[in-house]
Amino acid sequence: MKVLKKTPTEQDAAVVQMCLDPTEVPSESRKGNRYPAYPVYKPSGIYWLPKVPQNWTVHRLKWSITACENGAWGEDPDGGQDDVVCLRVADFNRDKFTVDNVNLTFRAIDERHRKERGVQKGDLLIEKSGGGEKQLVGCVVRFDHDFPAVTSNFVARMPIADNQCSRYWAYAHAALYMGRLNYPAIKQTTGIQNLDTGEYLNNKIAYPPLSEQEKIAAFLDWKTAQIDEILSKKF
Repeated sequence: MKVLKKTPTEQDAAVVQMCLDPTEVPSESRKGNRYPAYPVYKPSGIYWLPKVPQNWTVHRLKWSITACENGAWGEDPDGGQDDVVCLRVADFNRDKFTVDNVNLTFRAIDERHRKERGVQKGDLLIEKSGGGEKQLVGCVVRFDHDFPAVTSNFVARMPIADNQCSRYWAYAHAALYMGRLNYPAIKQTTGIQNLDTGEYLNNKIAYPPLSEQEKIAAFLDWKTAQIDEILSKKF
């Protein structure tokens, strides 16, 4: 097994910083921004995110969730009461970091595992195995549906901790993924990438207060909706 190691570049770090703190967008790109810069910043102690607003705290990623639970593949569906949607990496929308709800896979999962591993609306799902030559493993998406589901054995469920905003954390994980901060936690075997979730979740990150998490998530929802509208008209 080959352990992939790569220190993220300054450009990678800049991607993460701008996603997690919209006020850090360069001033020439920030015309009309509704959120002024924070009055005071402090050193974060994080090598790829050198400073954070004074009222933010710094903790490991794992404290934003209550668990990281592996899924199950179960048995072939038979039309019985155990049949349930089994979410796979193929269901990940890597553009919107959400779960698609078309062409879903059903598997027969016993009642105990359905209760223990059932996915709830707002949960985050992390890709543990997969990737490819041009795509890193470790993508995180948000489950925003109401139908019953479990995850496959290549996907883990991460319920959000109390007083945390799941939409904010979906964006935070997306920023880390785009900035390749998951790279050092990837173990490479022949043709398959495996994410060491323990190592990945030990990464330190800034925690805004809940009210600010919600504002940042709303800002990013607004900006991504603008981008989606522009792209839909262009293409």
